[in-house]
Amino acid sequence: MFPQNNIVLIGNSIVEQSKSLAHLNKRIINIDSFNDEDIVGEKYINPNPHGIVNDSVITILKSLKLDNDDTLIVVSSEYSREKNYYNELSLYGKVIGNNQKIISILKDFKKLSKALKKQNINFPDIYLTAKDETNNILIKNSYASGGFGVKKYKKHLESLCEDEYYQKYIQGQEYSILFISNKKKKFEIIGINKIYNKKTSYTDFCFSGAMSDVELNNKQLEYLTKTISFFVNNYNLIGINGIDFILTDKIYFLEINPRITQTCFMYDNIFKYGFVEAHIRSVLDNDLSVDKNKSLSIKCFENLFSNNTSVVDTHLNEFDFVSNIPKINNYIGTGEPICTINAKSSDEKKVKKILLDNISLVKNKLKNIEII
Repeated sequence: MFPQNNIVLIGNSIVEQSKSLAHLNKRIINIDSFNDEDIVGEKYINPNPHGIVNDSVITILKSLKLDNDDTLIVVSSEYSREKNYYNELSLYGKVIGNNQKIISILKDFKKLSKALKKQNINFPDIYLTAKDETNNILIKNSYASGGFGVKKYKKHLESLCEDEYYQKYIQGQEYSILFISNKKKKFEIIGINKIYNKKTSYTDFCFSGAMSDVELNNKQLEYLTKTISFFVNNYNLIGINGIDFILTDKIYFLEINPRITQTCFMYDNIFKYGFVEAHIRSVLDNDLSVDKNKSLSIKCFENLFSNNTSVVDTHLNEFDFVSNIPKINNYIGTGEPICTINAKSSDEKKVKKILLDNISLVKNKLKNIEII
């Protein structure tokens, strides 16, 4: 057990993180974009829709007057690039995770791609100018996450905005691999997830859900292990991190998320004290304890999004498989997430069936909201 009594969670969907810490006798302070009913601990709203660390977050922390030596800060969103917010956060507590400088280097894909090429790590081709094959090109943003800013190229979108670039579209299934690492450059693989995306009003490829405990062959695992080793050894990554990739005839690296991701909660039970405390311990104590034998069931989830602006007037906490529950009479904007539907089973086919049944129950309950 770590001695600090205040744990600050900063992100844009941190309900599961707060639940992972609920067993501790600690003060949990959530600074989130959403004011979900099922979040554990104190709630403070960050007006930024992506929950990035910005001046609003600093203002909240300043008002709380926390003891710096008695406070840990866990960030699972991006940092605004206006200034070095990592250093600002450090004035209010010990930041558990990768620093802003490392994150910004990893997010600049145009520069990162040069390092990947030297390591023979496959990634989709990137272009400085648009090609004629419009169906095979994406426009991506180096600093966006969760699929935000990803759109299919069309000729009327030829001019790029700042931080955008063209990338070849690779047809295949998207996955993510989670790992935990420490300051000694040691790491353990946590698990591999199948990733799902949806088209919303914000993006053509919005992250919408995942399924845990996917198995790959030894050759694929060896390749991914070498990829993780490259990032840990060259960028000194600490805590829980994730790598997104596409699997076709070979593995294509998509991006690295140098932070706790929204799929981590599916592996909460393989850590003695939960995934967030494991993240903290890996940084404070270099502890990488992972008990994969405890992962006895496949878990999956799907985020539901609204197709129009509506008011939620129905209680969803009657369902034990629903999380990220919106408060009654809250507005849900077009393309915004409504809630998360969860399922688990020892069998992949069964877990998919359970998930679909659970989604159907919720859709029948939310008849006033058109759901994607």
